[in-house]
Amino acid sequence: MSHGAVRVRLDVTDVQAGMLLRAAGARRFAWNWAVAKIKANADQWTAEATYGLERADRVRPLSFFTLAKMWTTEKPDVAPWAGEHSTWTFRYALRDAANAHAAFLAGERRFPRFKSRRRDRSRFTVRDGLALKAGWVRLAKYGWVRISSACPQQAKLRRLLRRGNAVLQHITVTKHSDGRWYATVNFTREARTPAAQRTAPAGPVVGVDRGVKTAAVVADANGQMVAELPASRALRDRLRHVRHLQRSVSRAQKGSANRHKAVARLGRAHARAAAVRADALHAFTARLAREHAVVVVETLATKNLMANRALAAAIGDQGWAELARQLQYKTARHGGQLIVADRWFASSKTCSSCGAVKLKLTLAERSYRCDACGLICDRDTNAAANLAAWGEHTLGTCPCVIQAGDRHPGGPSAGASRHACGGWVSGPAVSAGPVLPGEAGTSRPRVSVA
Repeated sequence: MSHGAVRVRLDVTDVQAGMLLRAAGARRFAWNWAVAKIKANADQWTAEATYGLERADRVRPLSFFTLAKMWTTEKPDVAPWAGEHSTWTFRYALRDAANAHAAFLAGERRFPRFKSRRRDRSRFTVRDGLALKAGWVRLAKYGWVRISSACPQQAKLRRLLRRGNAVLQHITVTKHSDGRWYATVNFTREARTPAAQRTAPAGPVVGVDRGVKTAAVVADANGQMVAELPASRALRDRLRHVRHLQRSVSRAQKGSANRHKAVARLGRAHARAAAVRADALHAFTARLAREHAVVVVETLATKNLMANRALAAAIGDQGWAELARQLQYKTARHGGQLIVADRWFASSKTCSSCGAVKLKLTLAERSYRCDACGLICDRDTNAAANLAAWGEHTLGTCPCVIQAGDRHPGGPSAGASRHACGGWVSGPAVSAGPVLPGEAGTSRPRVSVA
């Protein structure tokens, strides 16, 4: 059993748009109601702590099931209009609020906040009464809504539904910044080939080095470049037009119809830039997942890199996190694997031929020159080759594992290393020293194999 989703754009009438907005408002109302209950519960827990009660004796956090029971009891009084909407619209809102609070208790997110219709994206999810046919999608309580245009993925899903090989799970309807409504149809389908019998792609292990001059460079452990993704300028090429639209928004009076139109025009400009970027990323990641069984990416502290004002716009235009997210599920879909290298692995500073590590490598140096073996190559290709070598070492297929021999380097039974994995150990990360301005990244000490 595998999961999938198809997103389609809806062609709604004015009446349907109002109906969908009311459904999104109902979802927001249920969220705010749940957050109010969670906040009151947290305040009670804090008050009981001041009374000297032990943790085991204090009030417990509200779970989704508790919130659902409370909602069923109070719904006739707080939301007498709830019958106009699907029950699942409220249930998913309560579940999201409970999950947000659980993430806060786990230290992963901040405390859930109330949502405003002016700041929150209009969206809701329904689960029952779903159907899909050519050019139409049916939502529970809201009827049939026309789909703007057909697509191959939508036709493929309809065939699976007709043959009984797929089941619709839920549909999330969202209003994007371009003012259009989209429906994400989530489904489950029977896998044509069991996971145990699935054949992984035959391509070699490759590393993906993400950058600014080139969005991504793909190379194998031998330093052979496999593919590259040109740097995206989806937003920067439209920046002059975006600034013009932003000034139009600033000049319009708040709350006026003209300001609403100006915001919609600005949203459409940003949506076009995002669509151009996403199209390139999808084509690139789909090819990698189809051709290579193992793909290795590095862990990037994008937030820290964005602090550089000179590079922030270029970094934000590449979609690094989206590229890694797409590789995560696409490699699994094709029977492959995605490996994430350690954050402190110095992929840019390490020589892909002998494994020597440079002490300093500035961003201005576009070619890697090894002082130990004399290797000269493109720095992005060198980093990608190092990532591929890291993946081979993790899987146990690199020379330092296969050719394990004499304990002493150069001994009679020692094998020659073909790439940068000259015997490092993928151990836990250690703290690194301060990074000098202009350097490409951080490194950590290498530990030799004994």
